[in-house]
Amino acid sequence: MRTTRSKAQDGRSPLREEVLARALRGFRETLRRRGLRHSSVRDAIARVALGYDGHFEVNDLVNELRRAGVKGAHLATVYRTLPLLVEAGIIQQTLLSSGERHFYEPAFERPHHDHLICIACGKVVEFEFEAFEVLQLDIAERYGFELTAHVHELLGRCSDCRRAKKAKPHP
Repeated sequence: MRTTRSKAQDGRSPLREEVLARALRGFRETLRRRGLRHSSVRDAIARVALGYDGHFEVNDLVNELRRAGVKGAHLATVYRTLPLLVEAGIIQQTLLSSGERHFYEPAFERPHHDHLICIACGKVVEFEFEAFEVLQLDIAERYGFELTAHVHELLGRCSDCRRAKKAKPHP
């Protein structure tokens, strides 16, 4: 899967230490509230997840932890940690329309965005569009809802795939 960011998100600086420190404090607070222990492995999982630039699956995270030499970051440990990271606002589940595959992306102190997804090649374009945000609040108010979250995933074919399809000779 390739992720392309809109111009509004291009050039995002690498994760700064102070942002990482705030995120880890929030994560540790979530663990404390739940009566769970803080561990170096959980911290390492949070650090690697926060450092991703784009979308990832659990196996991507496990592989990155292994490359970083993190001992004890087994698949089961990562699976148990993911809901805690979501609860702490470190990551969020995303690309929900991708079926049985589960994708996540860093969320801590990052601007909200939506996704365009190519159904042919899997390309993902992240974009921000203020009109969507205003419209959804108007719709929620009209029907008496208070929004707590939302996901916008627009599915279609990217220009590369449309061009490739046109270039193929018809039998």
